[in-house]
Amino acid sequence: MAKKELTTDARQDEKKMRTKDLIYAGAFGAIYIVLMLIVVLATSAIPILYIVAPFTVGVVCATVYELCVLKVRKFGPALILGVLFALVACSGNILGMVFAVAAALLAELIILAGRYRSKKLFLLSFLAFNLNMVCPYTMLYFHRDEFMARSVSFYGQGFADELAKYAVNGLAFLQIGLALVGAAVGVLIASKLIKKHFEKANIV
Repeated sequence: MAKKELTTDARQDEKKMRTKDLIYAGAFGAIYIVLMLIVVLATSAIPILYIVAPFTVGVVCATVYELCVLKVRKFGPALILGVLFALVACSGNILGMVFAVAAALLAELIILAGRYRSKKLFLLSFLAFNLNMVCPYTMLYFHRDEFMARSVSFYGQGFADELAKYAVNGLAFLQIGLALVGAAVGVLIASKLIKKHFEKANIV
């Protein structure tokens, strides 16, 4: 009986994040945030590229996300990454922060459904996670005038006028679609890169 209880405790302990897991999650999270910011900042001066950033980031950042969750294989890394994203990309936008964390939690639940063993669900979880790229735009959807005023102060009136052409009704649904398609493309790339380079090196 005691042996069975020890085995159960050991299994439960294996599911908990340890210090090294937190270090991995934090390190990959930092890489993800930096890479995401590089992509967004490099394209943000052009309104149409700014609008399609959910697609671009999904393609570019999928591999880093997959390395993070595949390396840890426990509940937590996607959520930690989601919280970091919310703090950096949605600062001052409470609604955006809530949705970003919710997308990360959904990604965690998808991984959990595969008991941290299903590679397909690890990959699928990024489609949910990348929905957080829509969250910084929630102010544009629901507080358009304030968002445009901020755009004028940061980029000038010309940028705001051009951006207004793309800020049409239904933009939220378009960007959700872009986020999902970008994530799907990114996942295909990540799957090949991880199999070719990281699995052979026993990194994940």
